[in-house]
Formats: sequence, structure tokens, C-alpha cells
Amino acid sequence: MKDYYATLGVSREASADEIKKAYRKKALECHPDRNPGDPKAEALFKRVSEAYEVLSDENRRRVYDQYGEEGLRGSSMGGGGQGGFPGGFSSMEEALRTFMGAFGGAGHGGRGESIFDSFFGGGGFEEADAGPRKGTSKKATVQITFEEAAKGTEKELAINNFATCEACNGLGAKSRSGIRTCSTCQGKGQVYQSRGFFSMSSGCPHCGGTGHVITDPCKKCGGAGRTKEKQRIKIRIPAGVDTGMRLKMSGYGDAGEAGGPAGDLYVYIEVAPHNAFKREGDDVYLDLPISFTEAALGCKKEVPTPLGESCRIQIPEGTQNGKLLRVSSKGFPNVHGQGHGDLIIKISVETPVKLSEKQKLLLRSFEDLEAPQNYPRKKTFLEMIKVFFSA
Repeated sequence: MKDYYATLGVSREASADEIKKAYRKKALECHPDRNPGDPKAEALFKRVSEAYEVLSDENRRRVYDQYGEEGLRGSSMGGGGQGGFPGGFSSMEEALRTFMGAFGGAGHGGRGESIFDSFFGGGGFEEADAGPRKGTSKKATVQITFEEAAKGTEKELAINNFATCEACNGLGAKSRSGIRTCSTCQGKGQVYQSRGFFSMSSGCPHCGGTGHVITDPCKKCGGAGRTKEKQRIKIRIPAGVDTGMRLKMSGYGDAGEAGGPAGDLYVYIEVAPHNAFKREGDDVYLDLPISFTEAALGCKKEVPTPLGESCRIQIPEGTQNGKLLRVSSKGFPNVHGQGHGDLIIKISVETPVKLSEKQKLLLRSFEDLEAPQNYPRKKTFLEMIKVFFSA
């Protein structure tokens, strides 16, 4: 008696997912394409497939659990059958339909895809598509200044791409009469091999998967339909871009093959840092140095903005070092057109240096007139220190 559970290496209480995973693993290990010329692997693969056909179907599994292998005989689920196909199938077509049904309808997908490829997501077995193929996409990096990022700019970029051959307009041949259907694959671009009730496909080695053969190649491109060319393109960079952002230039990659569409060009942006402004999102920070007197008495200042303009701000009387002043909507433009960020000005109070004797004398006179209310933070700190040492 065949023990289907032992064949897959699962317990009798295994779930449907556990059975499916076990089958996937076993089938990959013993598949004939991975073990060419090994009759033991082929026999094991048939046993594993038979076990999965039964255990993956709820009704078949119930019959097998209750009556064993004998309970499956005499039906399309049996082992042997009249048509000589594993599992009691009368034809290859029936075997394929049943097998596809067990996998939830996985099939040829319209491209000659094998069932094994559909179930395992390719499984490492390559197949080529006949007909047009999209060209390769490319990427490039463009460096711009801080000001260019704020206002937007236009850059010219030199790229080396495969372009459609102008001499043959991408045909690869001098004329259409110089193109013949591949006799090996009959224009399908693929060749097939049968392994039991599996149909495996691979790219045609004669035409390289194109489905046709060029008998009179174009002299300029040698039959490729494309030539390597240097191109100069203009790139419009919108205002508000930042380092790491990517622009997509559709159709600026390599030309497609056999009439396929061109690939795309992805342009990555690098913004050079500014010596005064610092960007955080759409907000821009600016350190503004002011004198001790300006901080104490207050003043008005003209400050630059990222867009090359200027704005007038009021610095309040008694402004402390490190204070932040916010100017609404004077920061960077949003790259998606959703307004502007803010300009945030950080006050940096400078202590005067290289004082003259007269300046020192005036400061000492001022010091004699100072009162505790002139320095509220200093007063609070001294009181805190006093409490600490008296504790």
C-alpha cells in the first residue's frame, strides 16, 4: 500500500498549506529537469505528484484516509488507469486539466508557460518571449545648486543609449523581405519538451526567442535593429526638489527590440549644501548674528530668503541668544505645488571683542547700573545655586 503522507514527508494531520509546501520542496528536489538521466528521480517525481494529486483534493483525501489506496481505484483518481497516464488519466489533456485544477487554475498564461513554472513562479527555468521587447531603463545623477532647487531649473544631460537604427528603422534587415519566420520554433520564439504530463518551454536557440531570422541584415546595425548613440537631452527640474528625489523620463532609455517600446530614464537629484541656509523638509533655517546692543534694545533687520528675495523682520527688545523667529511662507516651495515652507531665523548674539578703553569704561559704567530684573535667567540660576549649597 502506498503511503502518500510518507511520500511527501508530512503527518496525517497536516494542513493543506503544509502539504502544498512539502510538495513544492519535494518536486523541486526530484524534478527530471534538475536530474537529467536519473530514472530514480523521475520515478520519485511521479510518486510525489501522485501523492499531491490525492492529498491536495479534500474529497480524494477523505476517501484515501478512510479506505486507503483501494478506495481510489476505479475512478479518475486511481493509480494506473486505462490510458497509461499516472493517476488514471485517459489523456495528457485530462492530466493537465486536473493538475491545473489542483493548483487553483494555474495554467499556460497565454505565453506557453509550463505548469511547473506557473506553480513555482518560474522555478529557475527560463523562457523567452517572441515579439517586441521593451528597452532597458537607465539611471543618471544630476547635481544642482541650492538656489536652483528653490527656483527650479533646466539641465542638459549627455547619455549613451541604444537608439533605433535609422537605416532600417529598427527592422534589422535591409527590407522586410530579408526577414524569415524561424523554422525551428515556427515563429513562437520558444521550443517545448514534454516530461510526463509536464510541458517545459525555453527560448528558441536558433532565433534567440525573437521568432524570426534575418537573412539580409542591415549594414549599419548588423541585424540588431539598434545602434549605440550619444544623445543630449534637456531635463526640466521642478522647484522644491531635494537630494534623493527621482525624476522619470519616459522613453529615454534604450530603444526596444523588435519594435518594442523604449525604456525609461530615471534621474536622481543631488542638491549642493548652502553656506547660510539649512533645509529641513520645506522649512529653511538661517543663523542671524546680531550685536549685544541690538539684542538688548531690539532692532529691524533685512534678511535674505531662499528664493533670492529679502524680507524685513523685527527683533524684539531683550531677545536672547538662540531665539527662533518664524517668517511664514518664505521657505522652500513644495515640489508638489502645495505652498511654501517657513523661513526660521535663529538669533545668534555675538559678544563684542577687541574693545577700546573707552568702550570698556562705558561697559563698566553700565555694569554699575545693572539690576537683577535685567537678567531674569541669571537671577533664577543664582537662587537655585543658593538653595543647593544651603541644603
